[in-house]
Amino acid sequence: MWTVGQLLDEAVGGRVGERFRGLDEVDQLSRAELVEGAQQVLARPQKAEFIPGARPLSRRLLAAQWTLVLEHVGLPDRPKVLELCAGGSDPVVVALDVLFGAQAEYVTVNLNRKLAAELLARAEGLDLKIRIIEDDAQNLAAHFPEGTFDCVCFHHAVNDILQTAVAAPHGMDTRDLDWWPNERQMIEWLDQQHQEDGLVSVGIPELRAIFESAARAVKPGGTLCFDHW
Repeated sequence: MWTVGQLLDEAVGGRVGERFRGLDEVDQLSRAELVEGAQQVLARPQKAEFIPGARPLSRRLLAAQWTLVLEHVGLPDRPKVLELCAGGSDPVVVALDVLFGAQAEYVTVNLNRKLAAELLARAEGLDLKIRIIEDDAQNLAAHFPEGTFDCVCFHHAVNDILQTAVAAPHGMDTRDLDWWPNERQMIEWLDQQHQEDGLVSVGIPELRAIFESAARAVKPGGTLCFDHW
């Protein structure tokens, strides 16, 4: 859908770049450093360590990708967009602000309170107004009737859904904990569960329920967007 050069043009010199002007050191990087950093960020699998400047560039590139995706799917002039399990990550928020500003309606169902607070802090100064519902995404149907949204976005949400599911039987409350120091433990539990039964008893049922709820929440002809690897 895009080249590294096209993403960099959007992330540094384009609409997304304007959104981040003065907020990080990316604008001080040379073209060669930008290209090297973008290649590291977009590589799968990623290296454990990035060159200096690649980490903030990663945030911009994600926002650039989502900007191009949401522009491509043809949302209406005043779109209603739901993002599930956004955590503290803001690429969908930035993309909607770049494309629609105050004309868009953005909602996220976000369980972890610390990450929800980080998302609000990152959204300060945007024209886009965001609404955060602190709840498990499995309860989506209790908050919205069918056909409410033009688009439902999953940016890394599959990871969070599976990790939350396997944490619950171990007594870990993912609502109030500090997510990042505990994520490795959740990934280890996820691996154990996968080895036991392929996530058939824990993980897949929760994921399927959320997918089905998301499919009902989107309008006929609407879009489900996934960013996952």
